[in-house]
Amino acid sequence: MKRKIKDLVSDNIAFREDGKLQSLDVYAPLRVNMGIVIIAILMMAFGIVMLFSASMPKAYTSQGNSMYYVIHQGRFLLMGFGCAALITFLPIKKFDKWPITLIVYLMAVALAVLTRFMGRVINGSRRWIYIGGISIQPSEFIKIAIVFFIAGYRSFIQKMRKKGHFRTQNEQTQKTLDALLDITLPGIMVLICLVIVVLQPHMSCFLILCVISAVCFLCCGIPVRSWLRGGALLLVCCLIFGSVAYLLMDSSDKKKLEQNFSHVVTRLNIFATMKAEDEEEKKADEDEMYQSEQSIIAIGSGGITGVGFGNSRQKYMYLPEAHNDYVYSIICEELGFAGGLVVMLLFWGFAACGFIVSWQADSLFTRVLTAGYTTLITLQAFLNIGVAIGAIPPTGITLPFFSYGGTANFFFMIAVGMILSVSKTGRKRKTVKLVV
Repeated sequence: MKRKIKDLVSDNIAFREDGKLQSLDVYAPLRVNMGIVIIAILMMAFGIVMLFSASMPKAYTSQGNSMYYVIHQGRFLLMGFGCAALITFLPIKKFDKWPITLIVYLMAVALAVLTRFMGRVINGSRRWIYIGGISIQPSEFIKIAIVFFIAGYRSFIQKMRKKGHFRTQNEQTQKTLDALLDITLPGIMVLICLVIVVLQPHMSCFLILCVISAVCFLCCGIPVRSWLRGGALLLVCCLIFGSVAYLLMDSSDKKKLEQNFSHVVTRLNIFATMKAEDEEEKKADEDEMYQSEQSIIAIGSGGITGVGFGNSRQKYMYLPEAHNDYVYSIICEELGFAGGLVVMLLFWGFAACGFIVSWQADSLFTRVLTAGYTTLITLQAFLNIGVAIGAIPPTGITLPFFSYGGTANFFFMIAVGMILSVSKTGRKRKTVKLVV
């Protein structure tokens, strides 16, 4: 009972001259950010409806059931929704423990290594593992884990420094130690995951991990001197390790490494060809251009209001991956510019609400966590949209909550749950003055 009263009443209490209570400040009640809740539910509902429309022809021809992809997606979304609801009502500080941070990081490395050596190759990339007959893409967990690791690591270092640890007598030695702890050590640990991911090869996931890692580090409030010293040390370590590893490789391994990144050149050629005005500048052939061209045709066919829900023509085997990487193209074809704009506004709204929660966070752990997860979901969304409209080279990135992908959407819901948990129990609480 005393603990509940302490959680409600602040230390600002005033008494009258006769000793009776005059006024006190009471904390505002703990509430989740309803903006994120509403937007997440809208995206889930809108996404499942559009997935049904986009996947129906492929599901019927390949699986014999037009609802196959919707049912599979729905199962993962429901599991993710249940986990997100559970996480929301858990105090976020329960996750701010160094053993949990270490376990999450080790799981990410283990899954990355497992995928590298035992994963199944699809479309030239080794990104999937099968557990109980279900395909799982570990890179989606790694995205969530990297943000959690950086938030937990920085929180642990901050706590240790408050206790007086990591202190030296010499000023220059102290600066070097701070740089090692702030940038070099966590940078190396993050790079271990990044290198394994890029060797799958999974360049799009690598780029996303780089961006969200940079955002998380920027939110940590690391001094400029640590950035400079730690960054220089990290660069030296990477150059030494990379040079030694490359020199120790035999010719066959070097050739395989070069082939791993051949698809990147192809995708850059596709983008360059789409922007080229002269025939001589076009580097990609018709087969390589097919998917990007069909995406533009689908978007252009929709006009302002679209051809009508369910009336897409491109989804009938004209546009490959219509239910996956290019579901946004089908949305624009069926619902037009208006439908595409609604999708973008939903993600802009999610970003605004997420960064507001991050701004109001009461600790380093909660601030980094919300900023990282908000960046992850919105960055991936706008990269997918950029590919669909031809603004950036093809990347193979899915649209959160809309594209088919059980693993990805499950972990996106976990990220939403963490943000909601911060909004409920990890924000600075306002006080209301009560006058007796």
